[in-house]
Amino acid sequence: MDKRRAENKAYLIGPIVRHRIQDSLFYKEKLYLTNESSIVPVIVEHVHSVGGTDEAGRPSPFLCCLLRLLELEPSPAIIQLLLTQNGYNEFKYLTALALVYCRLVFDAKEMYALYDEYIKDYRKLRMQLKTPRFENDLPIHYKLVHMDEWVDMLVEEESVVDLTLPYIAPRKVYVEKGEAEVRVYGGGNDSEDDSYESDSD
Repeated sequence: MDKRRAENKAYLIGPIVRHRIQDSLFYKEKLYLTNESSIVPVIVEHVHSVGGTDEAGRPSPFLCCLLRLLELEPSPAIIQLLLTQNGYNEFKYLTALALVYCRLVFDAKEMYALYDEYIKDYRKLRMQLKTPRFENDLPIHYKLVHMDEWVDMLVEEESVVDLTLPYIAPRKVYVEKGEAEVRVYGGGNDSEDDSYESDSD
């Protein structure tokens, strides 16, 4: 059974992680009573990295906000607004969060269309490490990725940030069935526009 057809989209997050999120102080204080409108300021103010749970099993604000979005099941118009912020693209973690929501909920055709759009997006993202690595005896809790790497992970990997992703076949399968466009390589802007680097990070 395709998990994306689940009546309760919150069940797309496994029960252990889901219960940890719902029991977390951040979820209870910041998210429990939010709606499609009031969750956006919470994301903008508190989500400053992409991440799952840490080595102690504590869920990140990113993961907590994702569960709340799945519980709310926003309309496609709202999801589009979260992705692009009306074309301003100001809050990159809001975009990153909306992308993983889409990966969990959208079908392959829709996701490959998003892939083609965001594979040209080179904004920098901090990704929380499950366990810190050490450099010069100092713990490093994050690594740097870019938005194009993030959307590539969402399509290519079986799991990200403690989430098991619904299966999608390689793109060529959908192209042959006429359900996805052939990927066009090149033609994008390979230089990173400094004006595109924005966020509350």
